[in-house]
Amino acid sequence: MPIDYKKYPTDWKERRERILKRAKNKCEFCGILNGDFGYRDKDGKFYSYKIIADALDRGYDYFYNGLSHIDDEEDKPIKIVLTIAHLDHDEENHNVKDERLAALCQKCHLGYDVEEKKRRRKNKKAVNDLFE
Repeated sequence: MPIDYKKYPTDWKERRERILKRAKNKCEFCGILNGDFGYRDKDGKFYSYKIIADALDRGYDYFYNGLSHIDDEEDKPIKIVLTIAHLDHDEENHNVKDERLAALCQKCHLGYDVEEKKRRRKNKKAVNDLFE
């Protein structure tokens, strides 16, 4: 989902760059490189074009073996885009220190937030039930 910069402090883009630099432009959970292109297998493991090309040069065909469920002619590759996660799940806290922010790929960010999203939905439903 695109970021709504109106909800963030005016220096957010600079903070984002600072966090990415600290993370060496890699996901701080899985180590995947920002901007990399490739495919994920059915278990979510990412294979970059570079790894696939190197393997093909050595005679290993990922599309025949580990990525056989992917049709490289039809399935579109994905681009890794690092996002900045609020490790305390408080997007409203703009005084948050850099230590409470992490550069995460979309897969890791979604995985990190899943329980918090469930909790918020449950709480929202409970509040709505009070007014029905």
